[in-house]
Amino acid sequence: MKPIASTVRMVSIAFVALATTAATAMAVSGTGAFYTVGNDHGGMIVDYALKAAQLQQTGQPVKFSGRCDSACTLYLGLAEEQLCVTPAARFGFHLPFGSSSQGNRVAAAYLLKKYPRWVLGWLRDNGGLNRNLKVMPYEYVSQYIRPCDNTQTTDL
Repeated sequence: MKPIASTVRMVSIAFVALATTAATAMAVSGTGAFYTVGNDHGGMIVDYALKAAQLQQTGQPVKFSGRCDSACTLYLGLAEEQLCVTPAARFGFHLPFGSSSQGNRVAAAYLLKKYPRWVLGWLRDNGGLNRNLKVMPYEYVSQYIRPCDNTQTTDL
């Protein structure tokens, strides 16, 4: 199977899986509970794309409370009103790796398509995506994502 066809097939399977779990996700959104992201080193982009789509669909609030590296940074593409950030939050960016060179290019293009403009601007100003981890600090992020309200502490 060609790399692009394989990637498209994997994403299609992921979205079918998302559709089958939508009812459960809708039940969670009614609780107002945060989906808390912290000390997440990333992983397979398709897994994070699935979770981001689920969070977007349900509108569940997302709290960044620690490191969010690699594929985890896809959550930054969620609706601004859905996100909040604590002073412990940091975001690490690098080029995808682990697939074929074509698969890595497709994954990088997907990430860049999903990031908001302010993330793209920061990446541009910091040399773009490459193999080195570039860490975006809370001080920058908090200009674009509201600080978390300390009275809302319910976590999943």
